[in-house]
Amino acid sequence: MASESVENYIKAIYKLEQAGGRVTNRAIADRLSVSPPSVSRMVKRLSENDWVVHHPYRGVRLTDRGRRNALRVIRNHRILETYFAEILGMSWDQVDAEVERLEHVVSDELINRMEEALRFPKHDPHGSPIPDREGNIAATDSIPIVEVPEGAEARVARIADASPEALAYLESEGLVPGARLTSVVRQPFEGPLHVCVERGDAEPASVYLGSELASRIRVHVDLSPSNDAADGG
Repeated sequence: MASESVENYIKAIYKLEQAGGRVTNRAIADRLSVSPPSVSRMVKRLSENDWVVHHPYRGVRLTDRGRRNALRVIRNHRILETYFAEILGMSWDQVDAEVERLEHVVSDELINRMEEALRFPKHDPHGSPIPDREGNIAATDSIPIVEVPEGAEARVARIADASPEALAYLESEGLVPGARLTSVVRQPFEGPLHVCVERGDAEPASVYLGSELASRIRVHVDLSPSNDAADGG
C-alpha cells in the first residue's frame, strides 16, 4: 500500500505526463510546491519501489504499477468531488480541498457505492473524466482554449487544477463546463484572451483571461456553429 506522500507524487507525475513533454524533477517540484532536493530523494525511492522509471537528465515516467495507482487515487478524488457537489450541495470551488486527504484513505467499496448513488458519472464537477473501476479513463478531443481556431465557436469541456479563487471567478462569469463560447480572440503582443460567453437570451458576457488562468481551460471546438446537434459536453 502506498503512503499518502507517494500517492501525491505519482498523481502529480501522471498529470504532468498527460500534459506532454518530459517530467523533470523541477516540474514535479513546481507542481507540488516542494524543494528540488526533496523531489530527488522521493524519485529515488519511487524508482526503487517500482513506481517510476527514472532516466537521469531525461526525466521520469510511471511504471504500469505507478499508473494504476495514480488512476485509482484520481478516481477516488473525482468521485468524492462529484458526491460532495451533487449530494451534499457543495460548490465546485470548495470540493477539491475537502477531498485531498480523503482520496488516500477511502475504501474502494465506499467509492463504488458513491459511484452507484451518483448513477455512474463520467465527469467530475470540473469536467475531468472519471476513471472506471478497471482503471480505464476516457480519451478526450478537448484542446486548450488558446488553441481555438480563429472564427470557431467552442464549448467549455474542463477546468483543470485551478485554485478555489479562480474557480469562483470563472463561475461568476459563466465559464463552467458546458458553457458555449461565441468568440475567442487573443489580444496582440501576447495579450490576454478575450472570450464571449453565451448567456441564454442575455447579451454574451465579455471576459478577459490571463495566460495562467487560460491554461487551465480546455474546450471542444465547434467548427460548424450553425449545427445545433453539435455537443461538446
